[in-house]
Amino acid sequence: MKLTVKTLKGSHFEIRVQPTDAVMAVKKNIEDIQGKDNYPCGQQLLIHNGKVLKDETTLADNKVTEDGFLVVMLSKLWKLSSWL
Repeated sequence: MKLTVKTLKGSHFEIRVQPTDAVMAVKKNIEDIQGKDNYPCGQQLLIHNGKVLKDETTLADNKVTEDGFLVVMLSKLWKLSSWL
């Protein structure tokens, strides 16, 4: 199925996924399409209906359908030295 992914910058793009795909696989797909520098897999948070999706769940588990959309945002990586 085609799924629309919206960014916090106001742009959007489409990806091809299956309902049985794990959220982590979708993140990897986004990284491959948008580039590791723009959307590194490890920093992505995917949101659907106001809920952050867990990596080990599937799109079907989260009731993501083709007529819906995901929002992708990046989490900040904290450096250990900033806590010291």
